[in-house]
Amino acid sequence: MKRLWICGCFALLCGACDDKTADEPVWNGDNYVTAFSLTVGEATYEAVVHDGRITVDVPYDVSLDGAEVHYELCEHASIHPDPATIRDWSQEWQFLVSSYGQSDRTYIYMVNRTDVATGGSLTLRTQAEVDAFAASRINVVEGNLTIGVEGGEAIVNLDGLAGLVSVRCDLTVTNAYRGEDLAGLAGLRRCESLRIGSAGAPNETLKRIELPALREVAGDLQLCGTAVRSVVFSALQRVDGAFAVGSDALAEIVADELESVGGDMRLAGSTGNVAKAPCEQMYFPELQRVGGELSVARFGKLGQLATTFGALASVGSIAYEELALTASCEFPLIETVGAVALTDCPALRTISLPRLAAAGSFFVEGCPAVETVDLPLVERFEGDVRLASLSAVTDFGALLPRLTAIGGDLTLDDLPGLAGVFDLSKYAFSEHSAVTLRFVSTPKLTELRGGGFAGSLSLDAAALAPQPETMPFALSGFERLDVLHVVGFKGLSALSLPVAACTDLLIENCGTQRAFALSLPALEEVRGTLLCKNCGKTGAANSASFPRLRSIGRQLAFYVNVSSFASLAFPELERVGDGLGVSDDASSDYAFYTMPSGCTGAFVLPKLKEVRGNMLLSTWNASTDRVAAFRFPALETVTGELFVGHASYKNRTVTALDFSALRQVGSVYVGNLSSATDFSTFAGALPSLSDATWRVENCGENPTYEQMLGGQTGRP
Repeated sequence: MKRLWICGCFALLCGACDDKTADEPVWNGDNYVTAFSLTVGEATYEAVVHDGRITVDVPYDVSLDGAEVHYELCEHASIHPDPATIRDWSQEWQFLVSSYGQSDRTYIYMVNRTDVATGGSLTLRTQAEVDAFAASRINVVEGNLTIGVEGGEAIVNLDGLAGLVSVRCDLTVTNAYRGEDLAGLAGLRRCESLRIGSAGAPNETLKRIELPALREVAGDLQLCGTAVRSVVFSALQRVDGAFAVGSDALAEIVADELESVGGDMRLAGSTGNVAKAPCEQMYFPELQRVGGELSVARFGKLGQLATTFGALASVGSIAYEELALTASCEFPLIETVGAVALTDCPALRTISLPRLAAAGSFFVEGCPAVETVDLPLVERFEGDVRLASLSAVTDFGALLPRLTAIGGDLTLDDLPGLAGVFDLSKYAFSEHSAVTLRFVSTPKLTELRGGGFAGSLSLDAAALAPQPETMPFALSGFERLDVLHVVGFKGLSALSLPVAACTDLLIENCGTQRAFALSLPALEEVRGTLLCKNCGKTGAANSASFPRLRSIGRQLAFYVNVSSFASLAFPELERVGDGLGVSDDASSDYAFYTMPSGCTGAFVLPKLKEVRGNMLLSTWNASTDRVAAFRFPALETVTGELFVGHASYKNRTVTALDFSALRQVGSVYVGNLSSATDFSTFAGALPSLSDATWRVENCGENPTYEQMLGGQTGRP
């Protein structure tokens, strides 16, 4: 019986505090809080009591000064300090709860401020709606928040948004907002994106953009205005999307805590195409990462950029453009970068990326004052390299001492100091890389050496002055190329090229000031197009020689235009064209396109057997007609049209045609050869022709197809 009485007492003790749940830990003694709440006016806020903590959720804008407290303890327990003596419940408190047996338990009281949020997106169309926003007590917009409607009522202040701390999606300030600042958004701490103005419709009234509480933008931050002088983000640490600021009046931009930009970072001193902003310096001391392109553009007075990005260790690409006074481009920590592009920075003297080992591409153009290029560790460019108007560059190898590979194109445009031997064989290029040298003043190069280079080579002297009479440097190597393009050497009397095989050979506007001799002694194959256009001096004894050339894969195009060639020699040429057509324009769609009327004596291709496509022997010439005969004694096939003469220009010198081996031809046209009378040479091809595909007109004799079949082929 005594044992039962003891067990009953123990059960009563265990049940003394009936609010304790089964899953809570068993504490030593009845020294805990069982209920706690605060009452403000008519609202009561119940606390969660758990694991030594008393937590009360209260809306962000409710004052707890003087709140009435209600609490319950285990029987016979006491609490210190007495909650009834506390007036300020907005701060953290520590309570000691003691059991009857003097066993103590500590509780930490804290208040958790809760948001008042919208159910979705919100557009404030008028000033009245902005003002009324304050009464809603909303501090979080769960969707998009748009301030103003384009073309709608003007909004002049945002004071009604003073309680706003977060916009879960996009915050857009339209051009209906006509205020000069964003003081009403001073409490904004976070938004998905922030958009004020755009390149097409910049804001015209904002002068100061200051968001002192903004710490994070999860998407894009875009500010574009014509009058914005000051942009201050004193607490901003990260922008996960793009960061873009553009203003015609920008004098100050502050983001001293900014550490990371996930997308592009674009800073522009203009909303258009002309530098206007008076900004003289900018500084981002904590910026370590830009995921996309870092662009600084169109600042006319921005001179101090040497230390602006001193902490930047990672960037997608770098672009400086139209910075009139910027003297240096320095990124001391960058080791890899997608691209570096420095354009139209006339005062730029120093380019320094001392740790850079690899880059996608590298462009310097319109920066004539550059004296120092510090890229001591660069080994490879994955993309293009373009250097233009850099007088200080005398040795490409010394400029990039560790460079071994260029994955894209190399363009050297007006480097007047480049001297001595430029050896491309030092570098590994990709299969389709192109090297372009453009000359403006007399080159100091003595030799351009190709070695095993097998990409494309372009030599451009169109702007060169004075024009040399002989090639100013030697070409060695370059035996097998993709495309060889030589243009603008107008003063040359002779041009000899070493190439033996290539895809395309393009020679334009060369030798136009004197008699010109073109020679390709080693050329055996052109897989694509051989083009010679506007070469040689008008009326002079110009010549072109291709002594070993056997095949041209797509087109032979010899446009002599106003000049004339006394000699065009293709003694070994056997095949031209691939039958696929070369132009959508019928007047240019010729696989074999020549203007040989200036040739002395005869234009002869003794071994040509096949032309796959259309074939043109044009007699148009604005100088002197000299050619007396067109002789193609081995030509068997022309898959398209054979056009001899001209549709309107009268030629009197051609007296003989030799197509005696021709057996297959799509059609024949012979026109305006007033001295040509004998067409028997086409007799072997007649079976492949018809009345519709045979036409002779305005010649010394003009036999029809029926007459040709009957043996009336003209007169000898």
